[in-house]
Amino acid sequence: MNFLVVDDDERVAHLLSKKLAPYGACRIATDGERALSLFAEQYDNGEPFQAVFMDIKMPGMDGHEVVRRMREIEAERRNDVLESFKLVMISAFSDTKNVCKSFFGGQADAFVAKAEIKNRLVPELKAIKLI
Repeated sequence: MNFLVVDDDERVAHLLSKKLAPYGACRIATDGERALSLFAEQYDNGEPFQAVFMDIKMPGMDGHEVVRRMREIEAERRNDVLESFKLVMISAFSDTKNVCKSFFGGQADAFVAKAEIKNRLVPELKAIKLI
C-alpha cells in the first residue's frame, strides 16, 4: 500500500510514518503544495495512494483545501470509483466544526486527534478496513 502523510509538524509526520510502516510505504509532505504534487505524481505513475493522512491546520493552504483539490485530481484521473483514497484527518483540534467539515466536506473516513495517534491510529485503520 502507498500512504501519503501531510503535516507541517515533521515530528508528527514521522510518528505517523513510523506507525504506518508495517502496513505500507509512506511519503511525507509538510505543506499543501508538496502534497498535491506528490498526489498527482503517484496518479501519473499509475500508483495512486490508497490513503491520505491529512493535518487540518497548516500554514498557507489548510488540509480541507488540499483534500478538495486532491478529490478534483482523483475525479479527473481515476477509472474506477473503487480507486478513491481513504482519508484520515489528523489534528490537534477536536472541535466539532473541523471534525464535521472533515467528514462531510472532505469525505473523511476517520479522524484521529494528534494526542491519540499512538493509541488510536491502528484501531481506526482497522475499523475502516484499511489494514
